[in-house]
Amino acid sequence: MADPLILLAREAVKLGSDRELRRAASAGRVVRIQPGAFVAATDWASATDAERYRARVRAAAARSHAYAQFSHASAAAMYRLPAVGAWPKVVHELVAASAGGTSRTVIRRHGLGFDEHPRLIDSVLVTSFARTLVDVSATEAFASAVIRLDDSMRAPREHEPRFGMGVPALTRAELLSELASLEPYRGSVKSRLAIEFADGGAGSPGESLCRVQFRALGVVPPLLQHEFRGAGGFSAFTDFWWPEVRIAGEYDGPVKYSRNRAFQRDTDAREILWEEKVREDTIRRQVAGFFRLTADDIRDRQRLRRVLLDAGVPFM
Repeated sequence: MADPLILLAREAVKLGSDRELRRAASAGRVVRIQPGAFVAATDWASATDAERYRARVRAAAARSHAYAQFSHASAAAMYRLPAVGAWPKVVHELVAASAGGTSRTVIRRHGLGFDEHPRLIDSVLVTSFARTLVDVSATEAFASAVIRLDDSMRAPREHEPRFGMGVPALTRAELLSELASLEPYRGSVKSRLAIEFADGGAGSPGESLCRVQFRALGVVPPLLQHEFRGAGGFSAFTDFWWPEVRIAGEYDGPVKYSRNRAFQRDTDAREILWEEKVREDTIRRQVAGFFRLTADDIRDRQRLRRVLLDAGVPFM
């Protein structure tokens, strides 16, 4: 669905419809998402967490001056980068370096100075893609930063929002250059660590989280998206590949076998399962071992360690 439509009280006043807006709020037909900003209750009820957060960002932008720049998680949301867990309630905005940073209930202002190359997305002026990734990697947990960095370094597919925005994948060199241009910068060590670890070969947030857990456990880093060739020119890729022991691994996300994947929405579920079987059989014929990981496996690091040891994955 499209992001919820924002209704502003100040606009209702100018149009003489503020009384109707107040009545709608009292009756529960609209939901107040920020001071002076409302959304239809039905739209809010059906919106995803990401859509609700983008609505908060858009409401903040609509109530701010035309050149206000939004950053950090707020810019990440507008670029449709993935999140670990729920999106925050607070909106992030840049202000002049001399102004310092301030925290309020709905807006956190960062006194870092303005980005010289902002981008307009859905009527919201946000920091450049590279600057956004540097900001989040300097301030968020390592896992969250890596998930977003991995996604930013992967070329967007045709069905993905960033492809339509014309926002290409970033390179590690571009990200490190952006970080260097901001130094001295609080969190730069943290940001550099995440950037140097990031890899656009990760095909999903779940695969990125696997990589983070592998690092924490001391697993030998695997090759990502290794190709195996089958009969008749058939090609199959595996998420993780350890060539020295010929072990292949897969992460099974919650939508892997469903039509919720954008590129398979018109594919019958039985066909998806059959294609996956053919792909797995192609891989299994060429490896010494093959295993699958689930979301439960990667949430529990000790459980994951046991799965990897049993599979024969090498540790450093």
